[in-house]
Amino acid sequence: MVRGASSSRASSAFGLDLVTCYSGYVNVRPFEFISGSLCLDLVDTLANRRAEPAERLLMPGDLDRWLDAAHLVCPLRERSTRVNLAHARALREAIYRFGLAAVENRLPEPADRKRINLWAARMPLRPTIDSGRITMTAARPVEAALSTVAGDAVELILGQQRSRIRICPDCCMMFVDTSRPGKRRWCSSASGCGNRAKVRNHRSRITASA
Repeated sequence: MVRGASSSRASSAFGLDLVTCYSGYVNVRPFEFISGSLCLDLVDTLANRRAEPAERLLMPGDLDRWLDAAHLVCPLRERSTRVNLAHARALREAIYRFGLAAVENRLPEPADRKRINLWAARMPLRPTIDSGRITMTAARPVEAALSTVAGDAVELILGQQRSRIRICPDCCMMFVDTSRPGKRRWCSSASGCGNRAKVRNHRSRITASA
């Protein structure tokens, strides 16, 4: 995988999303890389889609942090711009709708297919040898990273794992069900959607029996 080869630091399930609160303190909120797919990790940067959506790519710097946490990095990579951020968000939403169409077993919107194809056709990050180790490089690194994400979306949504794409019924996180029976319903996010559902069901049973 690109993310494993592109960084010398240890892999982590969480990147850091820094958000300044009204109090002036900096709140460290994690990016979650638990969807089972690079492209869905990007999709899930807009959290809690069903209730009160929480945007985690607010500023170009947030996109930089996500790219670093996803190990889509290059040496001396330029900083993301507001244009890069707008492109990343637009690609993210196209992938989300494309994945949703797969879950609902219907055809995707032509505009979403066109946008994903446009990015997938660009030059992605490429491996090069740097002092005996692999380094990912590109002439336009941020755009190349988005191309890599788009390519991952094509392979996921039209590949063998298409039928394993799920949407958490609580927080609407999109993920790949990697369980052996393929019957997983809930995400594995830090928000604990599955546990909350179990608690609700348990209380309902107690109330019913009482």
